[in-house]
Amino acid sequence: MRTTGYVRVSTDRQADLGISLEAQEAKIRAMATVRGVELEEVIVDGGESAKDLNRPGMQRLLELVENQRIDAIIVAKLDRLTRSVKDLSQML
Repeated sequence: MRTTGYVRVSTDRQADLGISLEAQEAKIRAMATVRGVELEEVIVDGGESAKDLNRPGMQRLLELVENQRIDAIIVAKLDRLTRSVKDLSQML
């Protein structure tokens, strides 16, 4: 299964509150191990808001999905992808 991780923080404060990019990636790697899948890559959006999908890393992730180059995405927490139900539904 072709699997990619995605991590995002919007502010330095978030990094200080325990949801740093490194902490998210560690959770993603642990989940991949539990699921028995190998991560092809972890896409990073640092300093990017989840107000919309117009983020460099998110655009890359959506391109991979659209071109069927990945089968699964792992995130540490759903709100790292988006905070919008509408945007989430467009991703499916």
